[in-house]
Amino acid sequence: MKTSQEILSSSLHNAFVSALMKVRTLGMQLSDMYVRLDNGDNTSLVIYDDNDNVMYTQLLEGWNEWQACTQDTESEFITLLNEVVNNEELFNIFNETEYNGPFSLLYVDEDMNVIAELLTIDKENIMIGDEFWEKMDRELDEFYEKLMSDIRIK
Repeated sequence: MKTSQEILSSSLHNAFVSALMKVRTLGMQLSDMYVRLDNGDNTSLVIYDDNDNVMYTQLLEGWNEWQACTQDTESEFITLLNEVVNNEELFNIFNETEYNGPFSLLYVDEDMNVIAELLTIDKENIMIGDEFWEKMDRELDEFYEKLMSDIRIK
């Protein structure tokens, strides 16, 4: 039996795939895509193009059960969105879709204010994450220590 998080993840995944297939079918080229929660009678995910036009709306199956199990709904939902969007299969679909670079997928509130950046794709530039800089910092520190250990202070 699937958990409420698995059901919700599947619903989110389907929403993004459907929206991206619509983009491809219509031959659209976006530079940004916005997503927000619509907490009406039934909670749904609304996906907008870069002109704030509704592209796709998906009723979120499993939302009520999932939300009942969360402590900080918004923070945990952003984490879940990141997991869904950065899944290899969905990431590849995003990456293969035509866009005016760089492309950003943004989670917004009802006033279209950005809450979180979920994905950025820029084929012309390499995006380097924080892990890269942390590793480089460690390696440079180790190199410096080895270099300076050869010098004896007299």
